[in-house]
Amino acid sequence: MSKLFMGRGTVMTKSTGEPDGLPGKAISSIRRHGMLSGGERVVVSVSGGPDSVALLLFLSEIAPGMNLTLAVFHIDHMLRGEESRSDAAFVKELAEKLGLESRVVAVDVRKEMEGNRRSPQDAARAVRSERLLDFAAEWGADRVAVGHTADDQVETFLMRVVQGAGLTGLASINAVSGVIVRPLIEVWRREIEEYLNVRGADSRLDRSNLTPAYLRNRIRLKLLPCLVSEFGDAVKDVILREVESLSEDREFFTCLARDAFDQAAISGKAQVRIDRERFMSMALSLQRGVIRESWARLAPGAPMLAWQHVADIIDKVVLGKSGSAIDLPLGLVAQREYDEIIIRRKAPERERMPPASLAIPGVVRLPHGPVIEATCVSTDEVTFSDDLSVEFVRGDLERLLEVRTPRPGDRFQPLGFPHEKKLKNFFIDAKVPRRERLTVPIVLDEGRVVWVAGLRLDDRYKLRSTDRRAIMLRLCDEAVSDKIR
Repeated sequence: MSKLFMGRGTVMTKSTGEPDGLPGKAISSIRRHGMLSGGERVVVSVSGGPDSVALLLFLSEIAPGMNLTLAVFHIDHMLRGEESRSDAAFVKELAEKLGLESRVVAVDVRKEMEGNRRSPQDAARAVRSERLLDFAAEWGADRVAVGHTADDQVETFLMRVVQGAGLTGLASINAVSGVIVRPLIEVWRREIEEYLNVRGADSRLDRSNLTPAYLRNRIRLKLLPCLVSEFGDAVKDVILREVESLSEDREFFTCLARDAFDQAAISGKAQVRIDRERFMSMALSLQRGVIRESWARLAPGAPMLAWQHVADIIDKVVLGKSGSAIDLPLGLVAQREYDEIIIRRKAPERERMPPASLAIPGVVRLPHGPVIEATCVSTDEVTFSDDLSVEFVRGDLERLLEVRTPRPGDRFQPLGFPHEKKLKNFFIDAKVPRRERLTVPIVLDEGRVVWVAGLRLDDRYKLRSTDRRAIMLRLCDEAVSDKIR
């Protein structure tokens, strides 16, 4: 049967007028999911395997009719020696034959794995995604096309069942994720093989796909053949329809979860802070959705957070005591800090500060960057405010002061209190996170705490009505006075 490209790339058979194999299914997916409308610049991710080669050839065929401009991206993860270098050469040659611009990069994934707990596959996926999107931005791409197929959908669904996942995970792979589009998401691998055979097109074999060391390979090589043998090949179609149904439900639930996230959480570059009371008022399904949304914002492009991690955050952190914490993949941690749940990247441990002398006037630089400075001022210049980074103490302290971090047994009399209390108890009452307490700088006078920097003055060092001069203590990024810089 001959094929016709009608209008903007529609593929039909002359005899039936129905979509034909890979081209017809791919065009249907493109239209149904709004992947391409015409005129886009598209980067095609090509590994050299059958799926990505078929994707590139298909897009090359419809490019003239849809006015698409294509470029090819390939990454050599340097995990398979000469074999992966040959893959890179194959992709570069294929792009040249098609008259397309290409970018082939080599990245030592083993080095990228140093210092984190990622598997080679996870590390390769993260590096590939980062470099692919970097090239797409540099090249000015409107879309990035990748070669996930219907078989990938089924395999991913079964992987998530085995690993444990909720609605979001079982819905598997999105047809569209931001700028990333998957035109072959409804095409079976056998249809890809037929497509390549008809065109006499070669592709590469990644032998790592044949080893049972990886879960996806065990699903593909062992579990799926067993299911097909027991229930027939139609079982894959049944699973695919289930995935499509779950995907529709996921879209609706994702909107609800993002609304819930906006109500309960504040997102920053390195952390998400969740109001515990608002979080606890939500249905359990929305709680899980908020946690997964937090993960997605802190680890974009990473595999979905496993169901067990989500459950542990709720059971051990949200329902735990203040200070409860658990480690998460990719160097993240979830921790309860009083009325907040914080999911953040692990920060390097700050060193405890050895004692340092603070002259009056003078300045001490703290190990983590800021400084504490002391200057003499007239009491006529004193203006009190709510700024806790500045305090004024009585001006009869003419000796050297000391700056250090807290030690067990430190005590002081917080401003306004009639008696002393342990610094540890003050931190608890002030809701200072446990991880920050050991690095809070304190200023001392002959061993007695004068000021817990940025938090509270000792009542015994407050200004008196008879004082004519004061000492201004200031916690800041840089010394303000030119005389003491």
